[in-house]
Amino acid sequence: MDISNRFSLEDFLAYLFPGVTGTLGIYVLLLLTPLQPSLTNFSNDFTTGIIFLVLSYIVGILLSGISEKTFQYYENQSKIKSYKDTIPLRDELRRTVKKAFTETFKLNKETHVEWCKDYFYLCRSLVIQSMPNALSPIQRQSSLRQLRMNLLPSIFIWGGVGIGWGWKAAYEGNRLGIVLLIGSLVLGVLFTILTIDRTRSNEWREVREVLTAFLAGYQTGTFKDKTKS
Repeated sequence: MDISNRFSLEDFLAYLFPGVTGTLGIYVLLLLTPLQPSLTNFSNDFTTGIIFLVLSYIVGILLSGISEKTFQYYENQSKIKSYKDTIPLRDELRRTVKKAFTETFKLNKETHVEWCKDYFYLCRSLVIQSMPNALSPIQRQSSLRQLRMNLLPSIFIWGGVGIGWGWKAAYEGNRLGIVLLIGSLVLGVLFTILTIDRTRSNEWREVREVLTAFLAGYQTGTFKDKTKS
C-alpha cells in the first residue's frame, strides 16, 4: 500500500510547523533558567539541525494532543456544538440533506434523523470514495483546521516567553519589561481567540464542502451503485 494514501504532506506540516514554533518557544523559556550556559553552547551544524527537526516533529505530535483537549474544553465550556454535529446550511438544504441521507443509507423513512458527527463521517466517507474531484477543498479546510488548532499550545508557550522575559526585565529595573509583560498577555489572549475563531471557520467550511458535495452526488445519482447491498 502506498503510504502517501495514508499520510500526506499536509499532515506532516500540520505537526512540524507547530512543533518548530513550540520547540523554539521552550528553548527561549529555558534561557531564563540555570540551563542557559549549556543551551548557548550548542553548535550550529547539520547534525544539530536534523536533531532539531526530529525533536520538533515529536513535540508537534505531543502538542497536537494538548490542542485537541484544549479545543474540546473550550467548546464544552462555551456550550458550542461542533459544526460536525449540525448541518450549517439553509433550512431547505438542511431538510434535503436529511432526506438524502435517509434514502442513500436506506433508513426507515419514518425515522427522525437527529444529526450527529457519525452521520457526517458517513457522508464524508461516501463523498471521498465516490467523488474524488471534491476531495481537494475538503482536505484543504481539514488541514488548515488541524494546523491552526495545533498552534494553540505554541501561542501559550510564546505568551509565557513574553511574560517571563518581561518579568525578568522589570525585575532588573527596565521599564520596558512591564510593557513586554502586559503586551504578551494581551496579545496571547487575542491570538488565542482569533486562532480558535479561524479554526472553527475552517471546520464550518469543511462541513459545508462535504454536505454540498453529498447533495450534488445524491441529486446526480452518484451514490446509487455505491450503496447497493
